[in-house]
Amino acid sequence: MNTNKNSWMCMDFKGLIDHYQTLPKSELIEKLVFKNAKLLTQENVIEKLEDEQKRLEEINQGHQKLNGELMKEMKQSKQGEK
Repeated sequence: MNTNKNSWMCMDFKGLIDHYQTLPKSELIEKLVFKNAKLLTQENVIEKLEDEQKRLEEINQGHQKLNGELMKEMKQSKQGEK
């Protein structure tokens, strides 16, 4: 068994095709529908994660801007005290 992280890249597609060709049509359709549904679910999860990453990046940018403004204010405040 290949435990490589990229084992999906080494998948035996010929063997999979050969296996699918032995299945009755109804079973093949069922397997393909379930695989398609799984892929669609994974795509939705990926989209949600991308949206969340974008939201977090926007929050981070906002925090960096606020930190920069606060640093300026602190410097101005210290200069005013002198």
